[in-house]
Amino acid sequence: MTRLKRFKTGLFTITLGMVLVGASFALADDKAVAEGIIPPKELNETTAILAPSVAIAENEPTTQPEEWIDAVATAYCPCEICCGKWALNRPDGIVYTASGAIAEEGVTIAADWSVYSPGTILYIEGIGERTVQDRGGAISGQKIDVFFNNHEDALHFGRQEIRIKVISDTER
Repeated sequence: MTRLKRFKTGLFTITLGMVLVGASFALADDKAVAEGIIPPKELNETTAILAPSVAIAENEPTTQPEEWIDAVATAYCPCEICCGKWALNRPDGIVYTASGAIAEEGVTIAADWSVYSPGTILYIEGIGERTVQDRGGAISGQKIDVFFNNHEDALHFGRQEIRIKVISDTER
């Protein structure tokens, strides 16, 4: 192939590519207007360039990786050793949490409400789902306190390094 022929072929290819790219931006621009992504009055050279990526990003499914959080778990029960003066105020022997819910083993945990608001459901690795229903003076930051019905079970649980993830968070 001669140099002139290669030059003409290259020039034709570049020109064709530019035409196709320009046409794709024009079509994407029309699609963005049709789908309401860009109002017609805001069309300009910048929106024509941005429109295709906006349309693609909105149609792609978003998947978030599981977000595990390192935390410390301790345990408590309704006794005076664990709850101090609050243990002496149990109408009809019912343990009410700070949120007003009745404390239940297998359900109730205490957490820092500035980190996890009441009603937040946490999945605790190796333990399962628990609901933030209580708080305590020693519970701050990434620390939770797991409720047990008796002191022996709370002592057996002890203090553990755990991983948690938020299943559902209530509105703050």
